[in-house]
Amino acid sequence: MKRKHLVLTLIVALLAVGMASVQLMSGADNNGSGAVMDSVPTKRELRRNFFDKRKILVVYAANDSLLAQRYKELLNPLSQKEITQSWRSTKVDYKNASTVSEQELEDNVVFLVGAIDEHNVLQRYLSKTPFRVAKEKINIGPKQIENANPLLSVGFYPSPFNPQLPFSFLTGTDAIQIFDFFAERVTKNGQGFYRQNLDYEVYDRSKRLVLGNFDAQYKIDTSTYFDFSQGDDLILDTDRYKFIAHQNAVGKKGVQQILKRLERVVPTIHDDISSEVAPSKITYHFYRSMEEKGLMTGNTNQSHIDTVENAVHTIVNEVYKDNHTGKDYALILHQKLGSSNKDILTVGLPIYFTTSWQKKGYEYWAERLISSNNVLTASQLLNNELMQQESSLIRECLAGLFTKFLMETWGTEKYLSAYRNFDLGPVDMKLLEKKWQGYLKDFSKEHPKEKNKDRELPYLKGFNFAHEGYNIYNGYGSGKATESLLKQKNMGSNAVAIVPYSGTHDIHKPTVFHFSDHAGGENDESVVHAATMAHEMGMYTVLKPQIYVRGSWPGGIEMKTDADWEQFFDHYYRWIRHYAFLAEIYDIDALCIGVEFTKATLNHPDAWRKMIERTRGLYSGQLTYAANWGEEFENIAFWDDLDFIGLNSYYPLSKKDNPTDTEMVAKFDTIKTKIKTVYEQFKKPIVFTEIGFRSIDTPWKNPHAEADESINQEMQQRCYEIIFKGIENEPWCQGILWWKYPSYLEYRGVDNNAFTPNNKLADETVRKWFTK
Repeated sequence: MKRKHLVLTLIVALLAVGMASVQLMSGADNNGSGAVMDSVPTKRELRRNFFDKRKILVVYAANDSLLAQRYKELLNPLSQKEITQSWRSTKVDYKNASTVSEQELEDNVVFLVGAIDEHNVLQRYLSKTPFRVAKEKINIGPKQIENANPLLSVGFYPSPFNPQLPFSFLTGTDAIQIFDFFAERVTKNGQGFYRQNLDYEVYDRSKRLVLGNFDAQYKIDTSTYFDFSQGDDLILDTDRYKFIAHQNAVGKKGVQQILKRLERVVPTIHDDISSEVAPSKITYHFYRSMEEKGLMTGNTNQSHIDTVENAVHTIVNEVYKDNHTGKDYALILHQKLGSSNKDILTVGLPIYFTTSWQKKGYEYWAERLISSNNVLTASQLLNNELMQQESSLIRECLAGLFTKFLMETWGTEKYLSAYRNFDLGPVDMKLLEKKWQGYLKDFSKEHPKEKNKDRELPYLKGFNFAHEGYNIYNGYGSGKATESLLKQKNMGSNAVAIVPYSGTHDIHKPTVFHFSDHAGGENDESVVHAATMAHEMGMYTVLKPQIYVRGSWPGGIEMKTDADWEQFFDHYYRWIRHYAFLAEIYDIDALCIGVEFTKATLNHPDAWRKMIERTRGLYSGQLTYAANWGEEFENIAFWDDLDFIGLNSYYPLSKKDNPTDTEMVAKFDTIKTKIKTVYEQFKKPIVFTEIGFRSIDTPWKNPHAEADESINQEMQQRCYEIIFKGIENEPWCQGILWWKYPSYLEYRGVDNNAFTPNNKLADETVRKWFTK
């Protein structure tokens, strides 16, 4: 891949579009530079305007009447759906391009879909963009992508009818291929069909060839451009397997090692799991990183399978060295058996045949779950709905062990006879449960727990590392994120807090906390990638999962009954223990078990003590909690159960508009007195797990509040200087993690009033103090 983050050398000159291209509009500028707009909205403004409307008008075109009818049949059910709580959800309307009015195009966020030579509306829109579409090539500005019938997908470009609203489109020259691609998106993503990884993406069927972004003027951004149109190498082709390396991900030696494993294990699978179905040839695709795999396939998992193409897609790098999760075995077993009606069996059987699941094997990790009282009952494991809500790590680990238990208890023949339609009556289920509990006790004795490693807490100097991009190319798993970490390291940082989120919208009702699995989100692979890169730079890592509360904050969560509180803590613990398990598997140095749950901590300290105890059995690193400044921090009862105290400090430094530095220093001295009181009571080191100031005129007045319209770097820098001077040589202070540093350095541009000190005067203040 040719990846260019700073400078793009243009390889191919602009070719005349004339004969081979579709003439889009009489007199249209065809140089691919894009239209000049009188008032250009920022990308942030364009997205905000979209979310204000939360409504898309799909305008389709098809000369074939049967294809037009298929568009109607696809879009009509979608148009009947109301907006859900998901931020990706949107109301959908649809119209044929032949019937849409000029006013409708002006008033709506529009998504255009169809073959370019059949869509007169799309031709008018496209002429105002940097793109040109022809049968065997697509021009992106001066860059030409040659391919038979490529597809072009573009998201959120200013509408020529109303530049304050975005439009998106999906087009090419093969009308059927375009419809099939669009239908797959709608089927997979529903009301979020419009979302994609980067601003524009070129496809050869389902394979991404080229991806990139627009700059501030909506021309081609040369700093974010990915070209995968070259670099696919066939390494080895046998009767049973084909091995393809993308961008030199693996060589012949690496493939031979994988082939040896397959030749050793697969015959055992075929011997144990007899089937009349002949095995089909499997194609392996190897990728250098989660970023490249995600950009090329839309999936950032370490490994995933495609049962239609009979393919395995896998990341091969140091992050996942010696970690085999059994996805290729899952594909083989799918060919032989299909899927069980119980997800735990479908998941567990391939893991049962692995020896290095999460490096040390599922049996090793299962013992950790058993000994820490984090195991599940047989009834829970066989509950598909509950398993969908459970941590994927815990589900997979126990699925492997449960399969081993059934194989040993029932034998292979009985197991296979029950596999497709597993159904036990109450009596048999009760007996199975009893045997499972006995098996767990004996298993734990046979696999004693290893002694925990002693970990020291250094003086922390760093930031909360914010996953700002929510895209594959600029989130935690990206090269841009590694650049950001390296900049932090070069500023003197020795620590980083990684902050994955879940969310809730009801502060009075217990709800399941979902795990981030979106390819561009803070999924496990991106968290692991960021932690690994930080470790390689010698940085101390803190995993600090947080809950986003729509319209409120975690401190506002307050259940109405004891039963609801009990359910809340059950949901929350199932969520946080996933990150405890992840942190243990990937050697993350510290885990923050909660952030700013003011009412939940002050009113239910025993529930937190119980969670801490169970977490310690699973996780051997250091534990903390990040308390909100003021009442929560000053009154938490369970600080003595933790390794260090976390303070999210947004105490105001002054209520004045123009305070002197002396006045703000004096105010911080009174704040430090409160901090010292907590320290003297519990004798635990205190870390500022968050502290920050926006770059506005008066950041000291309400540091936690939303920004006003001002932009003032000097005032942010003043606050940083006061804090650094104030904590110097304080015996209670064991470090500071500023809020916050972005996962990509271009975040919010040059002039902004956000918390980040990136590219502002406060950057140099941090460098000065961190390198002292």
